[in-house]
Amino acid sequence: MTASAASAVDVKALYSQALALVREGRGEAALPVLGRIIEANPRVAEAHWMAAQIFCDADNFPRALGHAEAAVRLRPAEPAVWITWADTVALSGVKEAERAFLAALREAGLPMPVKLRLQDRFGSQRAAARLDVPGVPAAQVQGAMRLMAARDFAKAEAQAAALVRAQPKSALAANLLGSALAGQGKTAAAMAQLQAAAKLDPFYPEPHLNAARVLVATGKPDEAARALRSAIARAPDLEAALLEYGTILNQQMKAQRAKPWLERALRLQPKSVAGLIAMGNCCTQLREHEEAADHLRRAVDLSARKSPEALCLLSQSLSHLGRDDEALALVDEALALRPDFLLAIVRKATLLQLLGRFDEAEGYFRTAMERAPQDGELFRNYMASHKAGPDDPLVDQMMARIEEPALDDRARMGFAFAIAKGLEDQKRHDAAFAYIRQGNDLMRKLYPYDIEERRAEVALLKRVMAGFDWAGTQVPEPSAAAPIFVTGMPRSGTTLVEQIISSHSSVTGAGELGLFLKSARDAGFAARDQRLADMPPEAIARIGHDFARQLAERFPDAARITDKSITTYNYIGLVRLALPQARIVVVRRDPRDTLLSIYKNRFPEGTHPYAYDLRDLANYYATFVEMVEFWRAETPDWFTEVQYETLVANPEAESRRLVAACGLDWEDACLNFHENKRRVDTLSVYQVRQPISGGSVKAWQRYEAELAPMIEVLAERGLLPE
Repeated sequence: MTASAASAVDVKALYSQALALVREGRGEAALPVLGRIIEANPRVAEAHWMAAQIFCDADNFPRALGHAEAAVRLRPAEPAVWITWADTVALSGVKEAERAFLAALREAGLPMPVKLRLQDRFGSQRAAARLDVPGVPAAQVQGAMRLMAARDFAKAEAQAAALVRAQPKSALAANLLGSALAGQGKTAAAMAQLQAAAKLDPFYPEPHLNAARVLVATGKPDEAARALRSAIARAPDLEAALLEYGTILNQQMKAQRAKPWLERALRLQPKSVAGLIAMGNCCTQLREHEEAADHLRRAVDLSARKSPEALCLLSQSLSHLGRDDEALALVDEALALRPDFLLAIVRKATLLQLLGRFDEAEGYFRTAMERAPQDGELFRNYMASHKAGPDDPLVDQMMARIEEPALDDRARMGFAFAIAKGLEDQKRHDAAFAYIRQGNDLMRKLYPYDIEERRAEVALLKRVMAGFDWAGTQVPEPSAAAPIFVTGMPRSGTTLVEQIISSHSSVTGAGELGLFLKSARDAGFAARDQRLADMPPEAIARIGHDFARQLAERFPDAARITDKSITTYNYIGLVRLALPQARIVVVRRDPRDTLLSIYKNRFPEGTHPYAYDLRDLANYYATFVEMVEFWRAETPDWFTEVQYETLVANPEAESRRLVAACGLDWEDACLNFHENKRRVDTLSVYQVRQPISGGSVKAWQRYEAELAPMIEVLAERGLLPE
């Protein structure tokens, strides 16, 4: 639409459409509509104002700030647009944006009271409101606050109620009364007072913070998150609000969004044990395990080793770094402090399970499940190493529990996958798939996904890598490290292959490290910004040396390691350029079995988001084949392929071929891989401890009718085995 083609009626109708979408909670869908308005008439302040709020809600602060500033330029006398700009600046935490806002505010023709309050949120009241109750002695206010700090909420309520009677228009008095009521569990009355406080003074942050705490306590995290953002918008250095908002995002498995808020909280309170624990948890979710361990060690030290939570989370980080003896010791230390601490009990169970000590893990899992009978994820984790017998009552107990109305979606999802596993153990396949589908549908609800994102990623990778002179490029002084990369689709047999290789006396199994791509990015490789041909050979050499350095730090005594990072098949050429001594093994399996196995399992939240829809699974598999075929054409001799079905049918011959392809001499231990006692962090934690079996070959046939949408796409793409 052009400006000449848009009438005032068009703009009005479009704005009404955008407004309706926002009211429905579909702000993202409103953005293209607002874009059409701005394209037609960039002087419509309301469109910029609404766009600023939508972008701000999505933490897209560069776009939000641009639109907020544009709205102010168009309506400089309108306080509402200035408030939106101030909110956006405060939430962004960008100092340059703050300076620009304050400079503009000094020249603004706003009413002086509004101007001063907007200025104060970036000055004297940026960390907390400082309010008086006119006509009430300060000692009376301070007395109520001391009672609150002492958690004597009943007496605090009486004093705060007296303040409200004396000054019914005081926001501070209403906030104190609301907080005292909340401390006694009087939720409805507390919220009424806190809402009254926010209405009495729209610039006052504390009522929003206190309302958020009530909302968290009553199981309303989304509403609590909105209240915390309102508090931060009014006081950008309100550390408690920053920390509690980051914590909610952590709990919702939104670690990428949580991290900047937690960083802001820690800049304000670098010795906050709670802040360090939250940041450690966040980094763990992001698989930044070294950084997580640094934060959690500090939390352990600052708490004088008296925080069981810090000890347990540090244990988790060290376990991810392969330091399981230390991890177990930390869990035991936490249990010594608090034998009934649920997180420590679960952590001990999980660690023992990863180490293959299933009998020991069982007791801890059972204790935890008795303590948290509605934690579906806990039951799912237990079922990973528990084989349900025909008369196992646990399966029927879980089938009853999943119907309980009080369960939230995450708990119900965990139970669905756990029940499906138990029913399969009992050979009740006719009942299992309904639960498999239920778990996947709930996961897709939590994590919507567009397969076009993956198609665009593959197109970009091929464009970046194509036309490179792989054979002729000389990388100066490359690393001599010789890791063995095992890659392929999840659930294709990569864990089995890694276990065979790592059973060799000279090889240490490292699991999914995820370090190579990080090293590549640190060395300047950014697929969106450049072609590989434009990257200096010295930078490619740096990738290999950085990767090797990290391996040496993490596995100082290892001669060679295996890295089972699933996505390595995307970067085969770059891996071999940076690490010419590396070996790469690509594992293939009948896609129907691979994709069914993916669909039957739940991956860590935020990973493999394509996995929860049958058609998306098939289309994603097509992109895997596309990348392998790309590298077969570009670098045909730089990787070895292993077919899972051939391996399980002829284990000795195929294992010998595999070991030779890795540049190793044969050892019989490679055939007895199931006796390997190394830690295995995989969905196949139980199966990998068993001898090779063909029991999962052609498992898809049990669910052929239910898998029809997936099989149809595979057939259309020519990907079904002959």
